[in-house]
Amino acid sequence: MSQTLMVVGCGFPQLGLLRFARTEGLTVVGVDASESAVGVALCDRFVHCSTTDVEGIVAGAKKEAVDGIVTCGSEHALRGAAAAAPAIGLPFYGDLETVSRCQAKDLMRAAFDAAEVPSPAHRRVKTVAEARAFAESQGLPVVVKPPRGWGQRGVSICEEMDELEAAVNNAVSAARQAGADDCLLEDFIVGREFSVDAYTHAGETEVLAVTERIITGYPDPPGITFAEVHPSELETDALQRVVDVAKQGLSALGITRGPSYTQMRSGPAGAFIVETAYRLGGGLDPDVAFLASGVSLYRKICGVALDRADWEAAGVEGPAHGGATGRFIIGTPGAVVAVEGLERARGMAGIAGAEVYVRPGDTVSPLVDGSKRAGHVLAYGGSRAEAEARARAAMDVITIVTEGSS
Repeated sequence: MSQTLMVVGCGFPQLGLLRFARTEGLTVVGVDASESAVGVALCDRFVHCSTTDVEGIVAGAKKEAVDGIVTCGSEHALRGAAAAAPAIGLPFYGDLETVSRCQAKDLMRAAFDAAEVPSPAHRRVKTVAEARAFAESQGLPVVVKPPRGWGQRGVSICEEMDELEAAVNNAVSAARQAGADDCLLEDFIVGREFSVDAYTHAGETEVLAVTERIITGYPDPPGITFAEVHPSELETDALQRVVDVAKQGLSALGITRGPSYTQMRSGPAGAFIVETAYRLGGGLDPDVAFLASGVSLYRKICGVALDRADWEAAGVEGPAHGGATGRFIIGTPGAVVAVEGLERARGMAGIAGAEVYVRPGDTVSPLVDGSKRAGHVLAYGGSRAEAEARARAAMDVITIVTEGSS
């Protein structure tokens, strides 16, 4: 008899999870504030409510008699799912206290500091004057961000003192949406950026992939992922340092079970944690990790939700490719007229998946945060170079036609 799984969130970060659940024959109940979210079509049934509305999620789960609640890729949906599941006696991999510690960046930094885990110097401030004082003592550039959030909303990198006022105002404005009235300043760590995708069970952590994050940078809204690429091409010693520091961070945060996605920077000063998310990454990370390792993180989190120990403990179930990448499509802003070439791209060699998140009549917005990306391509190959070449070839045949674009 098919089990019924509630997936909190039906946006693009949950597409891989929704597809996994359908492939495994589960009855899928989606939850989202938008009835036109891109993943709604993959659901058998739908609950129309915000992913932060715990009472609405609980009511929907009871009405649909679900066997488990799960989510990925979104901090908002994570909190909703983590609160709703135990409220109706269903398992979830993390408790709310640990989820909160990982979501509030100042609490996260405090945990890292207490355990002497390498992370950027930081200070929580309310005023531009306090921000200037930190920048003067620490030196530029500095990162300015809300104390909690996701998708790079309200995040800036300041290389000049006269940029601080706008950056602080932008971060505080974004923070107010999460109930805060201040922002966090951090030292900018020089180096390349990487993602560490892992799963922890009974306190033991297995790292499934370390990928290089190809991201936007100064002066654009920084840190928005364009691509995740495997292998990282770090030297052996540097790779081990990245893995070791990521694991130290998980221990400091009290994570003993469940998925994690750790953003790292590695450069001349060593390896530092930017932040750790107590969930699967929303930047195609679980999909790239599967192509790189053959291990499904989707299966593991669904195993917890549905109380299926064999799923949580599942090992390799697919090929581990020498190269893999997930690359996002950035559309030309404007009203969408047509989407062309998607099916052709899906049929190309080495393409594991291709999606466009907008349809005719939708709008492509400027890239101001991670939610404004317009689609993606997943590709694999015998090497990083081959995977990247296949992804670019597929992206070349996909066209999102917007009004005024040529």
